[in-house]
Amino acid sequence: MRKLFGLAIVAAVAALIVASCMKNNATGSCTPQPVAAEMPTMQKYAADSSITATQDATGILYQIIDPGTGAQPAATDSITINYVGRLVSTGQLFDANNNVTFKLSELIEGWQIGIPKIKVGGKIKLIMQSSLAYGCTGAGPIAPNQPLYFYIELLGTKSK
Repeated sequence: MRKLFGLAIVAAVAALIVASCMKNNATGSCTPQPVAAEMPTMQKYAADSSITATQDATGILYQIIDPGTGAQPAATDSITINYVGRLVSTGQLFDANNNVTFKLSELIEGWQIGIPKIKVGGKIKLIMQSSLAYGCTGAGPIAPNQPLYFYIELLGTKSK
């Protein structure tokens, strides 16, 4: 009986999630911004912050502060980093952390693209369009369609 009740709750929660997703898609309330629309804001942030940025093929602006000398992380590796995240629109700090470990493949796409540009011991500044971060949904203090800035130090990488 308890097992059936638990399954019923799981099914109800799953149905609510699916209905919510279908509602967002049906109303078109989540429309990703094209990188071309966000690029002027990203370039202004780089200029205002004295970041000498290079643009990669995805549209990410980056500046390698220190390329590092250790191993270069692969997509399947766990990485240990220090980082600071700011909103490009205001410069407001929204997150910072030291000596944290993540599986690179589970992070936002902009980090999956940007972090492998350096090796262990390296430091990079990334300015990324919202579509490679939290997209048209946002997350916490990050509004939908918000380009983001990150300063990242790659402390270590470990193959799985």
